[in-house]
Amino acid sequence: MASPSALRANYDNLYSSDALPVLELLFDNEFSRHPSLRQVLFNVRSTDRDIWQSSEMHDLPFWNKMTEGEDYDFVSQKQGANKTFVMQKFGLGVSFSEELISDGKFDLVAMAIRKLASSGAETQEVDAMNVFNNGFTSETTWDGRPIFDTAHTLPSGSTFRNELSVAADLSPSSLETALIDFEKQFIGDGGEIKNIRPKVLLVPSELKRTAMEITQSALKADTADNNMNPFLQDSLRVVSSPHLTDSDGWYLLASPEDTGLQVIQRQAMRTKAAGPDAGFSNDSIYYKASYREEIGATHAYGVYGSPGA
Repeated sequence: MASPSALRANYDNLYSSDALPVLELLFDNEFSRHPSLRQVLFNVRSTDRDIWQSSEMHDLPFWNKMTEGEDYDFVSQKQGANKTFVMQKFGLGVSFSEELISDGKFDLVAMAIRKLASSGAETQEVDAMNVFNNGFTSETTWDGRPIFDTAHTLPSGSTFRNELSVAADLSPSSLETALIDFEKQFIGDGGEIKNIRPKVLLVPSELKRTAMEITQSALKADTADNNMNPFLQDSLRVVSSPHLTDSDGWYLLASPEDTGLQVIQRQAMRTKAAGPDAGFSNDSIYYKASYREEIGATHAYGVYGSPGA
């Protein structure tokens, strides 16, 4: 009978720096198993600098009626959203004793690598949802106001709101008010309407089924009337996240390109392994992962929220 080819002695390099392809495959497989809402809700961009700056221009005023031969009015644009993102580094590592390695406990190593990947994916999702969790307080846009606010300011002195004037729980009536506001409140500096359309109704897990009932039922929700459900025409996609901490907060979002929600990546997820030489003083082997990015919002257009009643 032929000798077995898969011997423990053949896999010494699984635990040194040469192990990176194997360990990285374990890491990547686990990381990819976690769905990423931030890829759906945010603009994901990359930068090669330690800061990323957004500088936008406000819209021009309405055109003038002109008589034959009349000179044109030439106007200058005012600066709009101007915000700087400073890159932050995130990282974590695990280490293994030489004794664990020499005793062939690869299943424990694999488990630790998978849990490291899972933790990294969850960290990114929590940070993304915290933009909404803190969107009525500490998370601000370029004008210094919270992302969701009743008085976002424009250079002309005009204001617009992307929050219900009176906070309310999710219901057919509050959603109707929000949809009307979405059509009328997003204005430029000259008063022109942005005409941004909502695409996503973002809710915590507690409101997922309520949101689906309101937006996707064939007939109107919460009434005995057999009227057609008008929200079907809005084709809102219900998205829920367990990382939204307010159980009655809810949000309307346009497509990412119509919002100021940003994930700015300086360094994508990266892994490194180090073998026995690195752990000379304590006979340990190391594996780590890191990424650098910043997340937030430049402007308040295309996003609308209510913290609930």
